[in-house]
Amino acid sequence: MIYFDSAATTAPFASAIEAANRAFECFGNPSSLHSAGINAKMMLEGSRKTVAAALYCKPEEVIFTGGGSESNNQAIFGLAKLRIRRSKRIITTDSEHPSVANPLSRLESEGFEIIRIPTVGGALDIPFLENALKDGAAFVTVMLANNETGAKYDLAAVRRAIDRSGCGALLHCDAVQGFLKVKNPREISKYCDLASISAHKIGGIKGVGALYCKSGVKLQPLIFGGGQEKNLRSGTENVAGIAAFAAACEEFPKHLPHITALYERAVALLSEHPEKIKLNRPESHIDSILSISVKGIRSEVLLNTLDLKGICISAGSACSARRGPGAALTAYGLSKEDIDSTVRISFGAFNTLEEVEALVSALI
Repeated sequence: MIYFDSAATTAPFASAIEAANRAFECFGNPSSLHSAGINAKMMLEGSRKTVAAALYCKPEEVIFTGGGSESNNQAIFGLAKLRIRRSKRIITTDSEHPSVANPLSRLESEGFEIIRIPTVGGALDIPFLENALKDGAAFVTVMLANNETGAKYDLAAVRRAIDRSGCGALLHCDAVQGFLKVKNPREISKYCDLASISAHKIGGIKGVGALYCKSGVKLQPLIFGGGQEKNLRSGTENVAGIAAFAAACEEFPKHLPHITALYERAVALLSEHPEKIKLNRPESHIDSILSISVKGIRSEVLLNTLDLKGICISAGSACSARRGPGAALTAYGLSKEDIDSTVRISFGAFNTLEEVEALVSALI
């Protein structure tokens, strides 16, 4: 099998599996006060320090969750409930992941005003944002990198617009696809008040994520119970998954130059066939996701044909794969014809240049 769907999930690193196995042996509940619990707590807090280092933030600013979707829901519902007296306006983009877009639609049905920034060509319309901020907002939520097009959004410009407006809006970022894949890994904690990340997008295992919550930012809990994770996310922590997450945070950056080489090779080879392949390549992008439209062939037909050849790619977000490509492609500005023939190639640490050549050959 040739696997080019790492944006959906990555194969876990051996170091992540080993870390999880060590944690399975340390099976105590980290909230227990006996030695088994204390050992688990030490492992948990050691992992928190590692994830915090990858985010360039303080360990106490990392809240572990059950995944990126939970982190996004926690941030959006938590901020909306706590800041409702300040404003019922929320600003976002027209190309967010369903775990952001759907909670916002829910809030919209409850009377919140949701303003959506256009992202034609994979670029934020900053003047639109600046104009929207004139009337204030409870918070702004903008993804770091788009999960369907690979577009990398300008968080620095968003932060400047918020600060210049003086409205006091907070900035949340769905950083699930962009975490550790952007050129400046410091920008998440530098520009954002909250940010969501996920383990299985960087060589960790599924079912683990984290929410970066800047010191001083208040948030309403989404899950209530025993008060774990600073009373923000109750429930016994998944120590094994968190340990694997920390190992992946240390491992993934080592492979980023290789992933970039894979991306650039794919772009070079596919660019030789403009009569057949259209590259939907934003000017600002991450090097792990490449969107293409294959002229005259519906994406479902292409996926099935490649799957029979042992090659795995996708038509877009795995979270909406069975419902067809999401709103991001329309927001990008593609025609319906192009959308119907668009597929997503996403590169991972274990792919090879030979696999890239095999993929392009099969596509052509």
